Amino acid sequence: MLRSIKKFLRLQEGVAFVEFAITLPFLLALFMGAVEVTRYILIAQKVEKATVTISDVVAQEKTIGTTAMNQLITAVSQVMQPYTFSTNGYVIVSSVTPNAGGTPTIQWQYKGGGTWAQSSKIGSSGGTATLPTGFTLSAGENVIIAEVYYNYTTLMVNSVIPGGTIYKTAFFKPRLGTLNTLGS
Repeated sequence: MLRSIKKFLRLQEGVAFVEFAITLPFLLALFMGAVEVTRYILIAQKVEKATVTISDVVAQEKTIGTTAMNQLITAVSQVMQPYTFSTNGYVIVSSVTPNAGGTPTIQWQYKGGGTWAQSSKIGSSGGTATLPTGFTLSAGENVIIAEVYYNYTTLMVNSVIPGGTIYKTAFFKPRLGTLNTLGS
């Protein structure tokens, strides 16, 4: 009996299979985590790029209307490719100027780009704008603020990076005057 036990302990067949079976869950978790983290980073970068692009392009215009804004929002969907923006995204572009008392006021707002409607963290059209701490506007200045929301859902596992909202903002001053009105 003792000889049989010693013989069994010396056997090497199946050791690699056992090691593989032990490490397989860790390898799968590592793979799925790497895929989710990479996907999240790519989407967050695309949302940021879309935010900066829309705000910058609007700020380059002398005048802007809803027709041009509709076309720009279509461009946001293209920037977000291959990720679906029409059902998972939303864009809000605001024009902010200080009123006579120096309070930053939202002159106009354009919303669109997707069916996943969100409310602006800056404020609503005609109301006081909530600007970041330290961000001030002098009399006669104007700033274009773009907010882009994206509804991030995980591809495989919800424990690595939980799904949720990716939110980015970009601030640009108009280059050719002020954009206090939104035409049609």
